[in-house]
Amino acid sequence: MSLDTVLLVAGVVLIGLELVVPGGILGAVGFVSMMAGFYYFLGGGWDAFIIVGGTVAVLAAICALLFWLVPSSLSWNPFVLREKQKNSEGYTGAGDYSAYLGKKGKVIAPLRPAGTAVIDGERVDVVSFGDYIDKDAEIEVVKIEGSKLLVKQINN
Repeated sequence: MSLDTVLLVAGVVLIGLELVVPGGILGAVGFVSMMAGFYYFLGGGWDAFIIVGGTVAVLAAICALLFWLVPSSLSWNPFVLREKQKNSEGYTGAGDYSAYLGKKGKVIAPLRPAGTAVIDGERVDVVSFGDYIDKDAEIEVVKIEGSKLLVKQINN
């Protein structure tokens, strides 16, 4: 088998493997291998380099044009969210749970590590730091990450 055939077959195999094992490396190496195979298939030299380089440049320009045009086309609309989700229209993000920081409460559903507790008379979902905490145990909120209340057991 000649070098150009080996490079072309290796390129196709590597791009095929990229479909199964995503990551980009196999696809990039496969693309380079295919371009080298085409270069040698065309006889090598300056003319082959111009043809392969021009083909790569045209393909890159087409891809760039598609990335620029497709998202703004009407047929692409089902995949792109155009409207803003405003609070005035009923959309809300995570609430502000900073008021719970440092508060103490009682576990009403065992934490393994997530469960439910009553803090200031309100049922809230809480998470321990990986510890199992039994029902009726006293807890304290020590950290808040977004809407997650992280608690630790208070030793009595």
